[in-house]
Amino acid sequence: MHLRRTAARRVIGVTLALTSVTGVLVGVSGPAAALPPKPKPVPKVTQGQVNAAHAAQDAVATTVGRLGAQVAQEQSELDASRGREELAEQRVALAISQLEDAKTAAEAAQARVRAANQRVVTAHRNFVAYVQASYADGQVTGTTGSLLTAQDPTALVDRNTLEQYEEASQINAISAMQAATVARSNADAAARRAVQDKTAKAAVAKAAVAAAHREVAAEQIQQQQLQAAQNTARTQLTAAQEQLATLTHQRGLYLTYVAQQRAYQQAVARAAAEARAAAAARARAIAEQAAARRQQRHHHSGGGGGGGGGSSYSPPVSSGPGPGGGGWTAAKGRLAVKRAKEWLGTPYIWAGGNKYGPTTGGCSDPVAPCGTVGFDCSGLVLFAWDRGWTHQAAVQHHQAGSYHPSPSHFKPGDLLFWKEDGGIGHVAIYIGGGDVIQAPQSGDVVKITPWRQVQPGYAGATRPLT
Repeated sequence: MHLRRTAARRVIGVTLALTSVTGVLVGVSGPAAALPPKPKPVPKVTQGQVNAAHAAQDAVATTVGRLGAQVAQEQSELDASRGREELAEQRVALAISQLEDAKTAAEAAQARVRAANQRVVTAHRNFVAYVQASYADGQVTGTTGSLLTAQDPTALVDRNTLEQYEEASQINAISAMQAATVARSNADAAARRAVQDKTAKAAVAKAAVAAAHREVAAEQIQQQQLQAAQNTARTQLTAAQEQLATLTHQRGLYLTYVAQQRAYQQAVARAAAEARAAAAARARAIAEQAAARRQQRHHHSGGGGGGGGGSSYSPPVSSGPGPGGGGWTAAKGRLAVKRAKEWLGTPYIWAGGNKYGPTTGGCSDPVAPCGTVGFDCSGLVLFAWDRGWTHQAAVQHHQAGSYHPSPSHFKPGDLLFWKEDGGIGHVAIYIGGGDVIQAPQSGDVVKITPWRQVQPGYAGATRPLT
């Protein structure tokens, strides 16, 4: 919104309008001085943050590499364990095969034992038969027994032949029984030893394969843990890389913003200097006009004392009378707003302004050239309300009035205050619609601002003349 001075000031020849939306200073009687777009702030990212992100990425990458080597080593050990496991399984297979062979041999031995048992039984039967025959003959070597057991009794007619047969039969019966018994015992013992030996070997082989299984399982768990750690580290590396890329990008944006902000500030400083020069020219014109009026009045009145000069001025023609005395009224508040708006675009000057208009403030402003006239925050209040209050925001807070409205009850002309460093240090004039008119700070100008955006530390409001 372009803000215009009164027709009387335009007659003077120098009038400025400040457009708060577009940021363009327009000289009504001269060319426009366009400001570049104000850069949008971006998060500040330092080179130290970028370097730290580089270091974090390198550290995680080192961890990933180390874990990768450990995983490879663990894979090699796992392969070796699996080889040992396979060898142990083959040994178990051999031991089981040998055990089966031993069992087969034991079954054969058992068959031989059964055959030996049968021979023992046969030998025992023959021996018993021999004994029975001898007993029936009256003696073990008797003729009757010999005849009973001989295959060819006629062969025993010869006495010598008979005696030899009897002796041979007795020996054969006893030997056959003993041989059968020994064979049975030997076969049984051999079978048991074979089964026991192979069973023991099978147990050892099974224990070996069980140990191999445990070793492989342990290696697998170790490998899984290392792979999980590596996966975690890879995730962290990806995050670190993304963080580095983000910070690097943001660092570039921030450096661009700094450069744009510097250029913008330089342009604002140039525009402000031009505005101050125009305001000074305007003030000089106003002063000259006021001096001419005083001289004219002096001439018509036949003389009189000279007015003050330099630091204060008579009220401009367009200002009209101030709100005057008495209590507060809405009309007085609107009149105070109107008077303040007449000085939109006027430079901020330390200690500048009084009930008569802008002043130099004693050349105390650190930015404006000495001789530049303008207002500070409380000086603008003095002029708007045309009062001789103390030129200090903290005093005006309680001096201007006794009623302190809440934000929902603001009226045009109300004074709004903000704290700075523990005490009230700034004042603005409410104009309605959520806005105030204020003289913000050195290097700035009188302008309209949403009251909630003035600055932090809102300290309350006062309604003048209450």
